Amino acid sequence: MNNIRAVVKVMNFHSLLRVNKSRDDAKKYIAMEEILTEMIDSIMNNRNIILDSRALKVNPDNPKLHIYIGSDMGFCANINSQVKRAMSEAEGVNTENIIIGRKLVVGRDVESILYQTREEYDSDPSTVLGIIEDAIRTRKYSSITITYNHYYNSSNVDMVTKQLFPMEKTDNSDDHKEDFTIEGDADELLQDLMVLYSKYFMEIAASTSSAAENINRQSVTTQSLHKIDERDEVRKIENRRAENDKKFAKVLSSYTNTIGR
Repeated sequence: MNNIRAVVKVMNFHSLLRVNKSRDDAKKYIAMEEILTEMIDSIMNNRNIILDSRALKVNPDNPKLHIYIGSDMGFCANINSQVKRAMSEAEGVNTENIIIGRKLVVGRDVESILYQTREEYDSDPSTVLGIIEDAIRTRKYSSITITYNHYYNSSNVDMVTKQLFPMEKTDNSDDHKEDFTIEGDADELLQDLMVLYSKYFMEIAASTSSAAENINRQSVTTQSLHKIDERDEVRKIENRRAENDKKFAKVLSSYTNTIGR
């Protein structure tokens, strides 16, 4: 039990070290996400632009691309289980997958066009970002969707599935009525905007999922330490009870022997 406690304490300490930094990064990206999404949405779903038959139209019969981001850390089973459930629900429905996270494929055979650990992606995201850019420019897929665990605050972490491309229209109808003057090829400009937006959102997802996994890990390890303490206390009580029973039995035996004489 002491060895287990030592391991959990080390994991808990590492989580505490990472929580503040990952949380601050996530908050920064969350604020940018709202502004960026609103800005790109007002352009991509503009009532005049969407009338252009060439403007980033996709073939609905093409396969879908799903990107899944999990955690490689210990004590993150709950976070990974949610993403794996989403993978199972979408599997085999004319889809291709990019899987980021070693523990998302443990014990199962999941087909993917690319598989990376979190460490591989965090150290060099260019391969994934390159696939996304090519997919947008060639219209290879009917949609590009990302699933990950999103950090909202310290008490609210939840799995999110968001369609990156084509951008889904928001309810802010007034934002879609602005008039734009576009010089040059509108389709090429929109491609550039969606590529930049999608790449930036991948950074948002990676950052907020990192905060989510560290918050979850810190919470789980803290709970585990409490449970270990509770079990130790129960064991101490049981040991004291057993010791008292032995002492009582010894006294009783001595008293019985004395009476017998």
